[in-house]
This record gives sequence, C-alpha cells and structure tokens, in this order.
Amino acid sequence: VKVAVRVRPFNAREKSEGAELCVSMEGNMTKVFNQQTSYEKEFFFDYSYWSHDGFVEDPETGILNKDSATSKYADQQTVFEDLGIGVLNNAWEGYNCCLFAYGQTGSGKSYSMVGYGPNKGIIPIACEEIFKRISGSSSPYVEYKVSASMVEIYNEQVQDLLQPPQNRVKGGLRIREDPKQGVFVEGMQAKSVGSYEEISAVLDLGNKHRTVAATQMNATSSRAHTVLTIDFTQIFYDEDSGKPLNRKQSKINLVDLAGSERASKTGAAGDRLQEGSNINKSLSTLGKVITALAKRGSGKLGKGEVIPYRESKLTRILQNALGGNSKTTMIAAISPATFNFEETLSTLRYADAVKSIKNQAIVNETPQEKLIRELKEENEKLKALLEGKALPEGSASSRVDDDIRLQYEQQIEELRKAKEEAEKTWQERANAPTTPATGLPALPQTQRPDAPHLSNLNEDPLLSGYIRHVFKPGANRIGKKNPDDMPDIVIEGLGIGINHCTVVLNDDEAKIIPSQDPNLKTMVNGKLLTSEQILENQDRVKFGNHNFFLYIDPEEISNQEFDWEYAVNEANAEQVKGLIGNQDEELKAQQEEMKKKLEAEWEEARRKMEEERKQLEELLSSKEKDDSATRKALAEREGELISRQRAMEEEMRKKEASLKAYEENRLALERLKKLLTHAIQQINEANERAVLLGKSVIFQPELYREKRADGTIGSGLASTNVRIKVVYPELSDDIKIHWSLDKLEGRLIDMQEICNQLSMGASPEDIDVGYDPFADKIENIEETYQLIGHSYIYLDVVYYLMEVDEDYIPIIDDRGSKKGSLRVALKTEVKGMNLEDYDNLKELLNKNLDITLKIVEAVDIPENYSTNMYCAYNLTMCSQEEFTTEKCMETTTNPQFNYTKVHSVAVTPEVAEDFLNHALAISVFGDITQEKKQEEINKLKHASTTNYAMAQANIKANMDLSDIEEEEDQDNSPLRKSTTRGVTELKTKLEQKEELIQKLKAEQLQKEEEYNRKMREIEEKEKKLENVAVAKRGSCACIIF
Repeated sequence: VKVAVRVRPFNAREKSEGAELCVSMEGNMTKVFNQQTSYEKEFFFDYSYWSHDGFVEDPETGILNKDSATSKYADQQTVFEDLGIGVLNNAWEGYNCCLFAYGQTGSGKSYSMVGYGPNKGIIPIACEEIFKRISGSSSPYVEYKVSASMVEIYNEQVQDLLQPPQNRVKGGLRIREDPKQGVFVEGMQAKSVGSYEEISAVLDLGNKHRTVAATQMNATSSRAHTVLTIDFTQIFYDEDSGKPLNRKQSKINLVDLAGSERASKTGAAGDRLQEGSNINKSLSTLGKVITALAKRGSGKLGKGEVIPYRESKLTRILQNALGGNSKTTMIAAISPATFNFEETLSTLRYADAVKSIKNQAIVNETPQEKLIRELKEENEKLKALLEGKALPEGSASSRVDDDIRLQYEQQIEELRKAKEEAEKTWQERANAPTTPATGLPALPQTQRPDAPHLSNLNEDPLLSGYIRHVFKPGANRIGKKNPDDMPDIVIEGLGIGINHCTVVLNDDEAKIIPSQDPNLKTMVNGKLLTSEQILENQDRVKFGNHNFFLYIDPEEISNQEFDWEYAVNEANAEQVKGLIGNQDEELKAQQEEMKKKLEAEWEEARRKMEEERKQLEELLSSKEKDDSATRKALAEREGELISRQRAMEEEMRKKEASLKAYEENRLALERLKKLLTHAIQQINEANERAVLLGKSVIFQPELYREKRADGTIGSGLASTNVRIKVVYPELSDDIKIHWSLDKLEGRLIDMQEICNQLSMGASPEDIDVGYDPFADKIENIEETYQLIGHSYIYLDVVYYLMEVDEDYIPIIDDRGSKKGSLRVALKTEVKGMNLEDYDNLKELLNKNLDITLKIVEAVDIPENYSTNMYCAYNLTMCSQEEFTTEKCMETTTNPQFNYTKVHSVAVTPEVAEDFLNHALAISVFGDITQEKKQEEINKLKHASTTNYAMAQANIKANMDLSDIEEEEDQDNSPLRKSTTRGVTELKTKLEQKEELIQKLKAEQLQKEEEYNRKMREIEEKEKKLENVAVAKRGSCACIIF
C-alpha cells in the first residue's frame, strides 16, 4: 500500500488563535514535534507533501502555485501526478484500485480528494483524465465502458446516494459476497457515463442527496464516509471476426472517510461506550483491520487470529482494497497547528501502520466471458433436466414434481436475463431508457439561479450551496411538508413549522416576515426575528434548530467570508455571552489600553533620547575647555545610562509577562467560546428530540473550574471548561447529573436513530438501541458521591517551618460558596533537630522532613449531603497516592473523622519550591440519605420510561404528514379519530412542557448571572492578592470572598 502525507495551511481560526507549527517535512520524511514537552518523532512515507506555505494565488485563474522556484509547496497537480496517474495506469492494466483519505475533520481530506473552486482534487482530475485517454485511443478494436456509483455509510447503514432520500431503504442496503463478483452492495445502482460532464453530474447528484438527507437528520458531514466507485471495462475485439477476444475490468474506489478524531471516542482508545458507538464503529474497526494486516505483512499475525472485516460495513466494502485484490493508496491529511498535536500524531502512527500492508493484486481479465460460459452450461444442464435427458439411471422426467419444475423454470429465466444483460454493449446500456421504478432520477442542473434565492450552508464546505430555494415574485411561504396546504419552499428538520415564515419578493427587494407562533424561531445574522425585515445580500438566515442559509442577490457581488462556522458562531453568540459575560469586550479594551500605553511610552522614550543626544553634544563640544570636568560628566552620564538600561530591561520583562498573560487569556477565551458554541448546538438538538420523544429531561450548558495536578481548583479562563447539566424536573436539586460534551455527542446519534426509525414507520415495540440515551444508568446514580467542596491549606507554612494548630478551614465549593468548615492541624519536624533554629526548608536540604496531618472533624455541613462523609487529598511532594479518611457512616452535619497521617519527604530545592508555591486541597464528599436516594432513583426510573407509540404520533404530526394514509371521504375513520386525539393530547403536553422549559431557562439564566458575577469578583480579588508580599506567620490563613 502506498502512503502519502499532506499538511495544509493554517485556517482562519488557527491564525486568530496564534497557532504554532508542530510539523516539518524534508524529502519523504515527516517530523512531528511538541515544543512544550520537547517531544519529536520522525516518520518516513512514500510521499510527504508540504502544502502549508510557499504558495501564491494566480489572480486570473485562482489556482494556487509555488511562489518561487525554491518553494516546497505541493499543489493539486503535483499530488495527482504522483498518486492519481498511478491509479489510472493500474486501472488501464486491469487492476482494482483504491484511494482513500484519512485524517481529522478539517485536516484537508476533501480538498485533496475533491478540491475547491478552480483547484481541482484527485477525483475530478482523474475522471477528466479517464475520458481524455478514451477519446485519445486510436484503436477501433477496443471498446470502453465507464459507470459510476456512490454510497454513504452513516451510523452503520449503507445508503445509495444516487437515490433521493425519500426512496432510501429502511435500515440501509445489504452487503453481499459472491464467489464471482466478490463483495458488493446489493441494490446499489450504477449510472453509465460517457463524458466527464456526465460523471461530474453524478457527483453533484450524490452530494445533493447527501446534503438533503444530512439536513433532514441534523447530521453533520464529518460523521459519514463516502465511497465513489468507478467501474472501468476495456473490451478487445478480434480484428477478423469482430467478436470479443479479451476484456479487462477494474473497480476504482475513491473513499472520503469521516473525521478520524471521532475514533478516539470509542473502544479504539479504551472501554467501548455503548451509546453512540455505531457512528465511530467503522473507524475503530478500520484501525483494527489495519493493525491486523500490518501484523500479517510482518509475519506476526497470531495463529487463529482473523482480520475483522465483518465487524463494520466500511471495512466490509473495502475488504478487497485493504487486504485483497487491489492496488491501494492512502492520503493522510494532517493539521499543522499545535492545538491538534495529538490528532496529528495519531494520524501519522495510523499511516505508518498502513505502510506494512501487502496486497496481492491480479489483473481482472475476461471475468464476463467466464460468467457467460458458466451461465450457458448451467442453462443447458437445467434444460436437459427438465426434458428428462442426461438424468441418472432409473430416473425420469415424470418424477420431477410441479414445484421443482416451476423453480427450475424461474432459475432459467433469471439466468437468461443475466446472460442478456452481460452481453449488452455499453452503448446499449447508456442509451437505454430508465423507468421510474428502477432508473435514476434526472441529473441536477448546477447553474446558479439568476433570481434572489436561499443557498444552504453546511459544515462540509463541499456540500454548501447544493440546496437552492429560488423566490418567486410575491409571497413565498416557508415551512415543512403539509399535504393539505404545501408551502412554496419546503424545509425539513427540527424546530420547523408548517407556516414557519414568509418571504415577500417585490422588485428585487426581499422582505422576511416571522411566524406569529413564538415557538417557530427564525434568526437573521444572529438576531431572533420578531418583526419583518429587509434581507440584504449574504444575510445569514437560520430556520429552526440547525438549518442555515445564505440569502443571495445575484445582482450583488458575493464573497467567501460567510461560511457555516461563521453562521453558527453568530447564531450562538448571545448565549455564549450570557455564560461568559463581557470577557471578549474586556480583552479588547485591555488590548486597546496596552496599545495606547506603549505608544505613549515610545513617544516619551523618543523625547528623552533626543534630550540626551543634545546634552552629549554639548559635553563633547566643551571637551577642550575643561577636560577633567567633561570626563566626570561623561562618567556620571554613563552610570545613569547603565541604571536606566537595567530599569528598562526589568520593565521589558514585566511587559513581556503582561503580554504573555494577555495572549494566554485571549487563547483561553477563544477555546471556551468554541466549546460553548459546539455545546449549545448539541444541547438545542437534544432538547428538541427530548420534546419529540416525550422525554422529561432538559440539557443545559454549564461552566466549571477544573482541578490542577496538585488537586487545587484552577483560576481564570484557562481552567474553565464546559459540561452538560442534565435536569430531570421530577428530581430534587440534591441529585446533580453532569455529562461531558463527548458523552452528549455520542448519545445524540442514538436519539437521531430512534427519531428516524419512528418517522420511517417502525413499530414502537421494535425500537431498541440497548439503553435510554436520555438517562443515566440507575447504578451510576446509586454509586455517585457528591463533592461538597475543598479546604485549602497553603503549604508555605511548611516552607517556613511553622505549624497549623487545629484551625477551622472553610469548605468552598466550585462556585465559591462556603459549605461548612474543616478542622485540621499540620505539624512539621526533622528528627533530632530543633526547627526554631532555622528559617525555611532551603536550610534543611537533604534532610528527611516529617509532616503530620490531622483531619479532626467537619462542622456546619449542608444536611442534604450529610451521610457517609469522607475526605480525600493528594500530597504530591511526598507521593502520587490519594489518601482518604474513613467514612463517617452516620447522618450528621458535624462528622468526626479523627484522621492522622505522617508523610515523609527528602528535602531538595525542587521540593522546597513546591511547598512555597502550592496548597494542599482536601476534598470533602458526602451523600444523601438512603431513603432520599431511593426516592429519587424511583423518580428517575419513572422518568426513563417512554411511550414510543405516543412519540411516533408526535413525530408524524411534527415532521412529514404526507406519510399518513387516510381513507377517502371517511372523516370519522378510527385512524383519523385516534390521530386527532393523540395530536391534541400531545399539543397540550407540549405546551405544558414548553412552559416548564421556559421557567427552568429563566431560573438557570438567573443562576448563571449570579455565578458569573461571583467568578468576576473572585478573579478581581485574586489579582489584588498577587501584589501581597509573602510574610512569615504563625498559623494558616484563608481569606474568603
């Protein structure tokens, strides 16, 4: 297997965040390095393509070329000449070929495979080259056949992208294996193509269907794998007889894999998560297959160990390409930014394993002639059997009963049709008319409309612009399908209503009018639409939960500035600001203030330098008059300059530290905004699906502070992270449930799957994904202790050889509130020495220091967490072990621990510094009473039950009503009655749930504002404390804000 690695330029986000390089290339060597940890590793591949810099855009064509003769830049044509031409040459020789791109989302896989704008990728250039070679063939005795098919693998389901989404097979297409055909997708349609324009139209059609389906399912493109298969056949005719003499047949598989960083969230990197595993199963299995094939290539595959092709649909389809009859090439696309160091290193290791795979490719000659011959022989044999000829002795045709005879006749008819199909010429197939039942739909027209229209935005830039809704003069109603009153523009998806909004087009002026229903939300440029508004060119419009469009006025000039990421950040900006406050504006004001200050200092320094220059000139001019006085003045001036230089150096160090802190804050804020934007998108979808499925649960974003390595809670933006707060209205506030972003993202996949199955008519009794994606396991709730808070002992008391005499240290939770006090004592000693004779630990180097820690009791603990309390801490200077007290088994707000532990450590300069600069964090845990816990668990069990029959009616009422069949002229039919009654009940419940959601949102917003206020106060106090000098003191002190 050939392996190539390609590194892309920094994207706009990485540039704004100040990204640094973590990749370098020289020849075929690719090096990845981390300057913070000094880690570096070299890899060697068949090709290493440097596409990070050293390029310039041609102003006329828009093609990226080298900016100089010495540039290392590898353009699209270079990549095609190295990889694409090899694929075509192998196909012309009759080999099966495969080219697949691997890498994290946004690493440039699609750019290498498909390209962007005038910079075409391998797929379009290869398709164009195929027909150039065919048209350039001079032999009249060679016939060429080309057909194309396109499938997508999403959530372990294979779908034909040449079929409209509404015609897709429930559960996906089946993968079969035949001794003659090998592995194939049953029911997949192939389109015969005779020119580059036709195969390009097939690609456009597949991408359009992919975009529509992804929009309806709220699925992002980076979760799906796409496989384009080109069947290429050459038939060689005998010059004398004109009959087929030989043929070569090749399958060219061009594969664009999903983002590889998702593989780390499944069993490939640890214990497999049950929820959401299907979405990553393909990549996980692909990793296993490549590992096993690499072992086989090096002769290390264990006895009885098999290649796990059958564990996923992707590896099953690519079985021949990965370890069989195929010549395969892999492009590993990597990011150059330090933010993505782990993913880049993982991709390179993956590619390094692929190098070891060895395939056994053979020329695929005359397979159809062999098939025709076998069919003819089988045909003659069956005819003879039916006529009673060539039967075993003692047999007769009369002994074949009617059922067997009918079966044989059906087999003969099927074989005859297969024989005729195999003998058809390619021209006959291409010119054959297609019927609605089995043929493909008309290929799409990709011309840009000349009237104002909406153009879709997608996470994958290649899928943006595939859906265009053109406005007609007058009113244009926008909404979901409604068979009774179909809207002018149909948009499907979460949060879309039948009459969602209206766009009125008069004299090229488009005015958008929102719905009167407050639940049907439309946003324009990140602002909720509450009244009619004139649309301007390239306005971003969001319908419902996730449908993003650009309004395009063809008479205006458009640019590429507004993409999906821009629109998502804009739409969620208000929610993000509500969570993190005015940090962005504060940083900008700080930057402006620093800029003004630097300009003023520069002007002042320039003025002083001018004054000093004049003084020195005066001194030099008076040198002859009084030489001794001049020398004295010059010496004084030199001393002043040296002192000033030292002061300036100190000032520069302070400025550098200030600039570094500012840059760290800016990068941390960008990271936090990105996390929040992503979380809000996921949370909005999860809440919509919870309402659809009748689930009594609400998801909310929440900020929290992470622990440092020493156990203390960090401060500032760098230590702030995002998690999901899961609210069950039935439960009390004593049960706190939090999910990570990865966990919610994984569960969203199964939420989507349940909704999709119900909308496609699956029986509610058959809906089962193995667990409830909206709830935690009961066992997790039963085993969860709540963290009450932390008590901090500042260890500089140890550094200064002092003691803490059973002080009451406040217990502070992660929101800064006091939750009681912890009575602790701390004593230091060195055997045989009187510590009063020493000032600090640096005077006791190489001595063994004993630290005695006592945790006596806790007081004033909240009653709701006053059961089975215990404390835990980690004294990293002495050991990495976590120490815990025994649990206080009674229920009390004043638990007694009576814990004593002696820790010993050898004093070194590093240990002394650690004690001076760190604190001991003692974490206090508690639990609610068993009776209260059982009561809450029973509520949670009740909340986890789901009536999928009601949910299905809800989905039918809210999604695609055209699928509901009704009896004509029977208004009183049972179906109509039950559906109407169910919808009415659901509307009532939904209204009640909406009121509850709005109430909870208001309470949460109030809590978040209070939390943000407290966080800002704490940070202001921390800044003030930074200027407080460290003083020797006799006991531990803790200041509470």
